[in-house]
Amino acid sequence: MTSPLLDLFYHLRDEEGFLLSIEQYYRVENYLIQKLANDSDIAIQENPNLDNPKIKLLCQALWVKSLEEKQKFDQAWTEMLQFQPEINTEIAKKTPIRHPEESISKSINPMDDRESPSLEITPSGDTPIAPETSFPQIATAIEKRKKITSLDNPDYYPIGIAKLQESWQQLRPLPLESPRQTWDLKATVMATAKRGFFDQIIYQKKQLYRREIIIFIDCSDSMIPFAGFGRIMKQTWANVPHFYFDNLIRDEVLRQENGWESQSLTKVLSNYSPEVTSCLILSDAGAARKRYVEERLSATETLIRRFSRRFSRVAWLNPLPYHRWYGTTAIDIADLAEDIPNFSMFELTTEDWENLITWLKEEAIPPRHFQFDPNQFQQGDNWDEDEDFFSAKSRLRLFEEENELNTRELAKRAAFPLSLSPNLLYYLRQHQDKNNQAPWYAIADILLSSLVRKIDRELYEMSPDVRKLLLEKLTPEELKSLAYQLQTYIQEQIGDYCSKSVYWQNQQWLALAYLKPSQAVNEIKQVLAEAIKNNNRVRLVRLTALLENISAALADYEPLLLLNEPIAAYSRGDLNHVGNVQKRLIDEVAAIVPYNENLFLFTAETVLVNKTGQVIERKPVKAYFYDENLPEVGKQKEAQNYIRMMYIPQGEFWMGTEDEEIERLVKKFDWDRYKKERPQHLVKVPAFYMSQTPITQGQWRAIAATAKIDINLETNPSRFKGDELPVERVNWYQATEFCKRLSRETKREYRLPSEAEWEYACRAGTKTPFHFGETITADLANYRATETYADEPTGEYRQQTTPVGQFPPNAFGLYDMHGNVWEWCADTWHDNYNGAPTDGSAWIKNGDDNRSPLRGGSWYNYPYYCRSAYRYGNYRRDLNFYYLGFRVVCGAGRTL
Repeated sequence: MTSPLLDLFYHLRDEEGFLLSIEQYYRVENYLIQKLANDSDIAIQENPNLDNPKIKLLCQALWVKSLEEKQKFDQAWTEMLQFQPEINTEIAKKTPIRHPEESISKSINPMDDRESPSLEITPSGDTPIAPETSFPQIATAIEKRKKITSLDNPDYYPIGIAKLQESWQQLRPLPLESPRQTWDLKATVMATAKRGFFDQIIYQKKQLYRREIIIFIDCSDSMIPFAGFGRIMKQTWANVPHFYFDNLIRDEVLRQENGWESQSLTKVLSNYSPEVTSCLILSDAGAARKRYVEERLSATETLIRRFSRRFSRVAWLNPLPYHRWYGTTAIDIADLAEDIPNFSMFELTTEDWENLITWLKEEAIPPRHFQFDPNQFQQGDNWDEDEDFFSAKSRLRLFEEENELNTRELAKRAAFPLSLSPNLLYYLRQHQDKNNQAPWYAIADILLSSLVRKIDRELYEMSPDVRKLLLEKLTPEELKSLAYQLQTYIQEQIGDYCSKSVYWQNQQWLALAYLKPSQAVNEIKQVLAEAIKNNNRVRLVRLTALLENISAALADYEPLLLLNEPIAAYSRGDLNHVGNVQKRLIDEVAAIVPYNENLFLFTAETVLVNKTGQVIERKPVKAYFYDENLPEVGKQKEAQNYIRMMYIPQGEFWMGTEDEEIERLVKKFDWDRYKKERPQHLVKVPAFYMSQTPITQGQWRAIAATAKIDINLETNPSRFKGDELPVERVNWYQATEFCKRLSRETKREYRLPSEAEWEYACRAGTKTPFHFGETITADLANYRATETYADEPTGEYRQQTTPVGQFPPNAFGLYDMHGNVWEWCADTWHDNYNGAPTDGSAWIKNGDDNRSPLRGGSWYNYPYYCRSAYRYGNYRRDLNFYYLGFRVVCGAGRTL
């Protein structure tokens, strides 16, 4: 009888257009057999109880993907129940037969003087149905099971689930009526009780199994690349007893693949009748590692001869093809068939699989002629006398000499992931060009080679030096393609479990480093900060190793990579002597720019001078920026038709000046205005963007030409003319109008900086009077250099503005923070910092809203006006002198 579930499946797929594969049907069937049925699979496969609501919910969860499909599914299910009423009523009356392993017991037949196995048939009754489980709960359970089983993808192997199912239909044990009779004790007792006396023995026909199969699976290291096939076979042949061994079948066999519970081999064999039981052994017999071990051959021969007496047929399934047996123990084990007529070894190919099934059915198989090419087997190692056979180059050379081109190509692809599992490598093989695909057993050739080392049961790692050599052979396009394949594999096979596994999370970051570096950098940055905060040094060791491995993909993003070595030293304990190192590392990680593909790297050089103005140090500047394009003026673009916005990382600094330094300045320059820089206070500033230079006249004109928002703007207000000169003669209201128009045109929120943001950006991590050091000179800024601040020489007084960006920048990549033009801030004026915000925001409350702070000094001013901490508040907001300009800032979020 055909399975109604299978008919339903074909109806949905072929007639209703559901996008289903046959594997999705087998998933339902296997789940029913293993989870919903306590008895034989016969009734479930041929006569499932379709009234059971769990079955419908199970099929719905796996087959239905939309509301429209659900409606079609419900209708088809209802029609199926109407056409199959007799099946649903008859199933309750059936008495399934338990598997022999569960039901066979030793008993004495009173009419037979021989000891023989008999079946104890125990009616199970109806399978109890639990209260209906909600659809989400069943779907969740199915998804959990899917995550476990889907890694062993049957498409990876020459024999898939469909073929295994078909073979099982030929091999599975079915009850067979026998003329031999056995005493029906229960019926005899009941008849005696009914009559009141004993007058006869009542007999019944004895149930025998037509054929039984027992499987022994090798779970040694050399079989790990093929372990998935063994698990798929176990799931598909659900009622066949499976036992496990390591290399050799000894006196004890394991009950679970990864367990320690063992059972006596003698006891296992005693449960099965030699006349009706066949044995299948799954093992490479030494072929995977290309080894010949005399002791293994001797022990295996003894075992095979023992099995040949205990089983009607003994089949050995070798996952390696015949030509790989040559020169290994496998070939001599296979030759035992010449002396043991009921033993034979088969290769895992579609052709020889048919012979294997025929053999297990105790039928004759045609003579087999295995093709062998001596060139495929190389004896000995080709080493140069002076060659270091431990070196990466030597190991790689030997591997390439021993393996064909397609396997070598797969090894290059295998170098991309940080670590390998057999299933991941099978997946990469599937994505090779079909015309140049490595043989499926190439997975074993790679995982068992000297190129990789085993780090867990089914986890391998390629040697870093070998990995580097192989990655150098891949093109950028191939690397991106592999990154996409790895990401797809993780999404399809691993899913949400990725975030819970360090192994898979690192693989995800590797793929993202090539595909979405911004996401990879930002996620790693957060995890680094958390690990440092929690002093999780084990996690830090792994993270720094990860960054080392993906540094090539993040080569254009140095801030994170430059921090890798200090974090690695901290994780090793090398920085324990450094004070407050944990907090410093947390701050440095927090200061890393959130990577954005729209940000570009800016490089330059800044300088540090002493009190005499002499350069004592030169430091490289590496910062990030984006260019904000501006509208065209008329029909022509301006020479500099953009504003370069530099990323200013978050951080904290001491704003203002210490009392002791203020007293020194007051005494030296005889001026009380320095007292406006007190009290010094700690401010934490969020990340933001600031224009790299004061707004130029070209930039001003592009925005001033746009439509008015609050007030009109002159397009050429400056006294000193030039597109690259800073715009001046701009008051606070005009600067604010510029920001509003710029925001409207660009869809980003631009504004004047707060006083705290300005000083934080100017200092760029320094604590000296100027970001250049102890003083400034005419070579470093445009100011009234005829006067000095410290012991530096006097210099040129230029008496006007200079083109922006012609002097060295500070560490944040900002130009002209000292001199050239005063710069407006957003705050209202306060005479000191008492009550000032500590979060970097503009200070508006309780201030003089007719005045706003000016910072940085100008071309017109003495050097002490240009200090990082100096505040000027004498000018009302509506004044516009020829040394008043501004620059703009934008929040780190940027988009309005």
